[in-house]
Amino acid sequence: MATHYLWITFYGRETALQVPIGQADYEVLFEDLKALAAGSTDLKALYLFTISDKLSVLIALREVQTVRFAAKSGSEPSLAGGVAFYLRGRNAPLVFDYTGKGPLDDMFHGLATTQYDEVVPGCVMLTDGSGEPAFLRLDEIQYAIVHTELIQRPS
Repeated sequence: MATHYLWITFYGRETALQVPIGQADYEVLFEDLKALAAGSTDLKALYLFTISDKLSVLIALREVQTVRFAAKSGSEPSLAGGVAFYLRGRNAPLVFDYTGKGPLDDMFHGLATTQYDEVVPGCVMLTDGSGEPAFLRLDEIQYAIVHTELIQRPS
């Protein structure tokens, strides 16, 4: 699948996120980063990429400090629960044992259509595997890793 690898640093995080992406995603992100460097804001605020057979990643462009495109991979991310949110100002991710209850699918796909100059919606309520609700501020997301099967829209 992957033909390119991203090494992404985020404000306040020392460790780079290392993810593989396909050629089409590479081309979109590369062009958008060039446009951002030229001062354009006519691009997406968040990018949703499938990074393996099982995982996808959502990346908030405003939170990105650096992106390095590489031909080789380092250590790819892993995920213990259903979804992990890496939030601004937190070292450890907020991990949910997510079982499909709640708006996760709509949230990820909706965020991926938000434009760079738009305000990211306030918060969302998710229910974990125990049925307990949790609220999450969407504008605090730097990136999220999710099991791809949880965000597959029905065809």
